[in-house]
Amino acid sequence: MKVHVLPLVLAIAAMLGGCGRDVDEAGGGAAASSSADAAASARPPLELSALDVARIERGRIERSLPLSGTLHPFEQTVVKARVAGELVALTVREGETVRRGQSVGRIDDREVKARLAERVAMLEAARAQMDQARRNREMNEALLAKNFISRNAADQVASTAEVNEANLRAAEAQLDLARKSLSDAVLLSPIAGVVAQRHAQPGEKLPVDGRVLTVVDLARMELEAEVPSSRIAQVKPGARLEFSVEGLPERRFKGRVERINPTADEGSRMVKVYVVLDNPDRVLRGGMFAKGRLSTGTDEGVPVIPASALREDGEGSMVLALQDGVVRRVPVRVGALDAVNGHYELIEGPPEGTQVLAADLPNVRVGDAVRLMPAAAAR
Repeated sequence: MKVHVLPLVLAIAAMLGGCGRDVDEAGGGAAASSSADAAASARPPLELSALDVARIERGRIERSLPLSGTLHPFEQTVVKARVAGELVALTVREGETVRRGQSVGRIDDREVKARLAERVAMLEAARAQMDQARRNREMNEALLAKNFISRNAADQVASTAEVNEANLRAAEAQLDLARKSLSDAVLLSPIAGVVAQRHAQPGEKLPVDGRVLTVVDLARMELEAEVPSSRIAQVKPGARLEFSVEGLPERRFKGRVERINPTADEGSRMVKVYVVLDNPDRVLRGGMFAKGRLSTGTDEGVPVIPASALREDGEGSMVLALQDGVVRRVPVRVGALDAVNGHYELIEGPPEGTQVLAADLPNVRVGDAVRLMPAAAAR
């Protein structure tokens, strides 16, 4: 058999040359990596101030629920026409302040006055009939005593007198109603407050219970908010709420839970709660949107970390701990956020006393050497 030696020798030589190149390249990469590590270790430690770090310690957690809703005046009313007739006067407009019992309008009372005069006449007639019936009864009682008339005749006269007495009482009641109708022709504000809306204008014909004005009292406000039914057990009457209002971002307001709806909404499974607050300067208005947190309890002596120290990466929640002068990634599991004090409840994580990075320093990475400057130097 004839063997071609030369091609085989050339192939072996090519393979040996390729292997040599791979070895050289691997050796060069390892050398470069070692050089980078050496350069990193040669960098001086990053200096951190006392304001950049925080220490895990025990503190207080104020548990809370986020709430949002719309503000309404706690007390508001609609002034309605108590008698039918033409609205002849309406003396207040939207935005004007009214006192309790102040006259705000008037309904044409000519028909009411005519009805009153009629009731007065009917009362006078009933009173005259009653007087005549009493005299007849007294006279018949005297005749009966002398046996000039029968008992049956005397009883008929007495019965007529009783009917006249009932008619007199009915006429007096009708007169009282007519007098009340005359007073109802004057529209009075039942509360002190501000006119929010005029539902009618002078000249309109109003029915009984026709809407005329809406008056609201801004001294106290009510926030209507919704809480998930799964967390409604945490809400108690009297719980405190601190919130802000759109349009007034620089101010914080406080209220307390006044009432809790006994049923949840069938669609959303949310339960309405009603928060009441004082509004002495009347800066809050109906329809404003409010957003805040409702306090649901306080826990003392639990491990906490600043909210600014909690970070997220591809592996989950973690903190950057300073251990032996080096930044280490330490996974954590947190609980409730205390938005008032700005820290989280620490359920799992570094032990108490560990220093963690609390400032946002993008140039600090895991593995970096760091040095904490003394407080005097930081100042």
